[in-house]
Amino acid sequence: MTDKRHIVHAGIGLVNDDFQRDVALLVEGASILEIGGRAALANRHPTVPVFGGENLLLMPGLVNSHDHGRALGTVALGLPDDLLEVWLAGLGSLPRIPPQLAAQYEGWLLIRSGVTSVAHSHNPASLATMFEEIPETLAGYRQAGLRVAMFPPLLDQNTLVYLDEEGFLSSLPAELRALAITRATPPALSLDAWLDGLQHLYDHYHDAREHRVHVQASPVGGQWASDALIQGAAEWARANGTRAQMHMLESPYQRHYAWRRWGQGFIQKLDELDALGDWLTLAHMVWTEADDPALLSDRGVSVAHNPSSNLRLRSGIAPVAQFRKAGVNVGIGMDGHTLDEDQDYLREMRLAFTLGNRPGAHAEDLTPGDVLTMGTRGGVHATFGQEVSLGSLKAGWLADLVLLDWQAIRGDWAPPQIPSIDHLPEFLLRRANRSHVRHVMVHGEWVLGDGVHTRLDENSLHDSMREALAQQLPSSAHLLGPLLRQFYANWPD
Repeated sequence: MTDKRHIVHAGIGLVNDDFQRDVALLVEGASILEIGGRAALANRHPTVPVFGGENLLLMPGLVNSHDHGRALGTVALGLPDDLLEVWLAGLGSLPRIPPQLAAQYEGWLLIRSGVTSVAHSHNPASLATMFEEIPETLAGYRQAGLRVAMFPPLLDQNTLVYLDEEGFLSSLPAELRALAITRATPPALSLDAWLDGLQHLYDHYHDAREHRVHVQASPVGGQWASDALIQGAAEWARANGTRAQMHMLESPYQRHYAWRRWGQGFIQKLDELDALGDWLTLAHMVWTEADDPALLSDRGVSVAHNPSSNLRLRSGIAPVAQFRKAGVNVGIGMDGHTLDEDQDYLREMRLAFTLGNRPGAHAEDLTPGDVLTMGTRGGVHATFGQEVSLGSLKAGWLADLVLLDWQAIRGDWAPPQIPSIDHLPEFLLRRANRSHVRHVMVHGEWVLGDGVHTRLDENSLHDSMREALAQQLPSSAHLLGPLLRQFYANWPD
């Protein structure tokens, strides 16, 4: 499995966006050279070893288009689910896992799930020291063998509540005011310093040739970023030929914030700021206006859909079928917040498919093929850009691929029409999960073989994680929760 040139074979494969029987790829180095049947490729290249089998299903590597790389779920780290705005106040009190270890552990989880690329929205221990820890995070992902688009964040307003932080602070009992002031204090990182840090990372790590690392901008979200921050990020991304990603319209209170602040929706405001373009991805996009999908499509903006997180944090269901109908590119992200806290990407695709089809005979359909595209080519577009040769199995493209245990997925019976493109996608989405992922290749290297990571020792990872968390102190963030809930209770839902 370490040969530089080999043939990868499966009984069924998703090649050029169509499921076919008897699929084989000739891989050399990091690239796919040829595609054909097993016998044909083996006859043309008799000295090249063949890996795979009839009982496997081959597909492109999956792309997690929005995540935070926490390694463990927030419930395991001591923060229960709640309304988004209440839950967010507790993030700063989560136990701190060393950045390199967190990225290794996260990379191990994702690769076990068939994910070969991740969009990492960084959660630093402190914004003031963020650019010191990001190289450690990148090193952890590199050791795990995962591609990463890195988004160093910045926020400069509304750090605790939207619009009226002074009023909220003045309403608090004295014993909680100091805690709340700490949460509401703007970060000790200026826009200029953030842009300088981004540029330094970009110059040292951005890889526009092999696409192992992309460095991109993240003004955290519309309500947390001033006009100057949003425009500065947009200008920097365009000037460097890279991308930006923002949290957007995740909760109803964020939508109401825009209307209270400007008397218009967020997407219209971003358009006025010249901050929409094909270099931008917006994460969540639950509480949209009726004309938002058309405007996003016209500007070439992508959306990163996070179905589990949107449910767990009581935000709602994004109108993904409407985005797809309007021509908006959509990827799927797990946000580090899947229903089972297990980073199972195949299950997240199943949830996206299920939630995407809404009640009523007149509702727009989200097809199984749509969801497979969102998890592969759409995810690449949202994460790295449309021009990057990932997300499909094509000759000349980079070799990121997943082999699933088709026999286990199939079970005792499958419709005789399979592998027809009309039948297999839904069958796959309904039945597959991370337990069926057998082998994963990233950039031509097998990083998972027979369900075992080839680069990381899993027992050591678990031991290191337990050791890192053993001495952590409990959080006090829960004390603000009832008061934050009371603050937003005066807003319309």
